[in-house]
This record gives sequence, structure tokens and C-alpha cells, in this order.
Amino acid sequence: MKISLLSVAPPYRGGISEQTYHLYEQLKDDHTVNIINFKRQYPAFLFPGKTQYDKASLKHQDENYRIIDSINPISWRRAVRFIEETSPDLLLIRFWNPFFSFCHSYIINKVKKQLPDTKVICIPDNIIPHEKHFYDITLIKKIFKHVDAFVVMSSKVEEELKSIVNNPIYKKLFHPVASISQRYSKEEARDRLGITKKRVILFFGLIRKYKGLDILIQSNKFLRKELKDYQIIICGESYENKDKYNKLILENSREDEIKWVNKYIPEDLVPIYFSASDVVALPYKSASQSGIIPMAYSYGRPVVASKIKGIQEMVQTEKTGFLFEKNNPQALSESIIDLFNSKDNYEENIMEFRKQFSWNYYIDEVLNLYKYL
Repeated sequence: MKISLLSVAPPYRGGISEQTYHLYEQLKDDHTVNIINFKRQYPAFLFPGKTQYDKASLKHQDENYRIIDSINPISWRRAVRFIEETSPDLLLIRFWNPFFSFCHSYIINKVKKQLPDTKVICIPDNIIPHEKHFYDITLIKKIFKHVDAFVVMSSKVEEELKSIVNNPIYKKLFHPVASISQRYSKEEARDRLGITKKRVILFFGLIRKYKGLDILIQSNKFLRKELKDYQIIICGESYENKDKYNKLILENSREDEIKWVNKYIPEDLVPIYFSASDVVALPYKSASQSGIIPMAYSYGRPVVASKIKGIQEMVQTEKTGFLFEKNNPQALSESIIDLFNSKDNYEENIMEFRKQFSWNYYIDEVLNLYKYL
């Protein structure tokens, strides 16, 4: 079977690029696969971070074609010609921002006219963006009207899809657990990072308002009354004003309990930080789904997460982690303390639960959806 992945991919950084890489790697042994990637994803003035690229990435793929310039229609026509020449049976599209509706709707509309037998399945990591605009729904409908079926990864995205598309054809599947190439013992990882505390709470990912880092920082004033010998490690570059968070850290940390690594974490350091942790905190205020929870599970680490749509179905309470009332720093601190006081075998529970997150299951279900079309 011939499959094309229309998505951001390495050398771009971020969770969607990472997952596209893993999706390609899982598909290529049994199928003819290529990636139709960006040569320019965002114009520089629209990108809030320091760089769009993971320059240290070791992820290189032979069938990774950087063709699309998101704001240059000439490149969209090149992408159409490329797809017509390769004539895939299935075109898998990653969707995460209405900004790309112009280029992607143009491409798949032209492809479907020239290749009517090619099926288009969209994987929306989220549908309604976290930073909303009045024109979002119009742009989303512009691309979704050309899609044959969808793969959603949470109940929230499922609801959003149904609110935009009448009677959509779709499957709901959990975000797959990443394959881990490098593992470290907790002791070795902490030694490499210079961590001497007994308990480590990890926050991982780019810092954006909806992720609720302020809630985690504020929870420390409650944690320090009940918990001893611990450290909160924040790993991620801020896409907001960093002074806001530095001020919160100063106000809520008396003995340097909070350490912030304010930069993008390269792939060779990711296993070290997760291996060093005891628990991963996700104090999100809103979410479509989370790639951080499957990542935590891949290292056998429990999570403490907000009880919100898009997150709660990925956590088995008191087995793979705890859920707490969103926007409530004290409730977060209590859940962290409960987790540390619990005698449950979280790693064993996670190993069982994450069978639902396997790449083999995910791919089988996507291909079953294709066969249905």
C-alpha cells in the first residue's frame, strides 16, 4: 500500500513532528511511505519561540520531502504534482492549526480531483485552537470538507469534530506511546542532571498559558508544608513572558524547590529528565489531548493531571496517576502528596494500561478505517 503523510516532520521540532516521525517509522516496513513536509512552516514573525528547528535532532528519513511553503501557493502546486506522481492509496493529514487550512485545503482538493481513488484521512491533534479567533471555524470547515474520515485522540476533539462536521466518519484512538531508544536508571539520570533530592516532580513541554504552569508553581506553597526533600523541575521554553513565571517562582519558592530549564529540550536529554522523575505534572487549564501523558507512561512514570476533557480519559485514578480540580493549586499539591504516600505499583499498572497506546494497535485501526472508506 502507498501512503503519503502530509505533515510537519523533522527537522522541525515539537510533538506533532515527533509523532509523524514515529508514524513513518512504524509504517515503512510494510508499506511504501513518504512525508510531504514543510520547507517553511511559519513565517518568522508568527512564531513565538527561538527557533522552529531541532538542530541537534538525529532523526533523518530518506522519504522526507520538504516541499510546502505555508504562504507560497507555487509550492502548493508543487506538492500537488508530487502527490499525483506518487499516486498514494492513502493521504494522511495532520491538522493542528487553522493557519494551514489554505495550503492544505488547496492541496487535497486538487489531489482528490486528479486521484479520485485516493482516500484522505485527517488526524486532528486539536480542532478548535487554544488561542481562538473569529475566523477559525470557517477555515477549519474549508479543509474538513475535503476529508473522507478522521482519527481523533480524545473525547474533546471528538465533540469538536461533531460540532463542525455532520455525521463524520471517524475512529477515536489514544495518542500512541513513543518508542524509547535510550533508557537510564533513576539514579543514573539524577546523577547526570546533578539532582540530589529524594522526590522529583517534572513539568515537560513548551510553556503556553493553557498548560497551567502558574498553577504548579503556586502549588509549591502548599507542598512545602507537607513534603520534604523534593524538587519541581520545569523543562520547556516559554512562549510567553518569562518574567511572569520567574516572579511566581520567587514568590512561591523559599529554598530553591523549583528549577526551570527555560529552553527546548533536545531529544538526547528527554530520556534523562523523564527517567530522573517520580511523577509528571500536567496542570492544564484546557487541552485537546496530550502527548506528554503517553511519554510519561513510556518511562513508567505516573501523572498528576487536571480533571478536564482531553486529559481525564488518559488517566486511571490511583492506578496510573491522580486527577485534580483544574486551576486549584492546593488540590494539585494534595494529589502529588497522595501519590507519594500511595503504595500502589504504578509502573505495573501503567504497563497494563498503556497496551491501549501501542503503535501497532493505532496503525491497525487507522488502516481498518481506510478499508471501510
